[in-house]
Amino acid sequence: MPERTHSALGEGTDVGLIGGAVIAVWFLLLDTIAGHPFQTPSLLGQVVLFGDRTPDTHLAFGAILFYTAFHFIVFALIGVGLVALVHWGTENSVVRYALLPVFLGFEVLFYGLLEMLSERTHELFPFWAVISANTLAAVVMAYYVWRRHPAFQESVRNTPLGDAPLH
Repeated sequence: MPERTHSALGEGTDVGLIGGAVIAVWFLLLDTIAGHPFQTPSLLGQVVLFGDRTPDTHLAFGAILFYTAFHFIVFALIGVGLVALVHWGTENSVVRYALLPVFLGFEVLFYGLLEMLSERTHELFPFWAVISANTLAAVVMAYYVWRRHPAFQESVRNTPLGDAPLH
């Protein structure tokens, strides 16, 4: 199969929007089951964007709108970074070592940011819900990228992590 050209910016934006949508749907589902749809983006908007350390559980529509836009912009940037790493990792197997630490770093940074910004983080955003959402998004994003990059697949098959490239 001939390799398609991939734009890190275009494809990365798509990948990020897919990951952002997975997380948004996950928390919408959890919020709806709990009887308060859209509470998560409302609270995150109040905490992350408006600096409220003790957010109210009422729905703040401005916070929902601003946080949703912020969420998708951040994920688009993450997607661009992921695709750039995959492009680089196709040619340089050592770069593939960065994929897992980058994912773990984002997990720690996001939850750490919430810990610093809100006194109610544990109550409002259970650790299991955040880890589950981020892991689900990472799996969907990785699957999408994996399917679109046969050269990366070939690189992984030919040069597993820890092996020297065969040139």
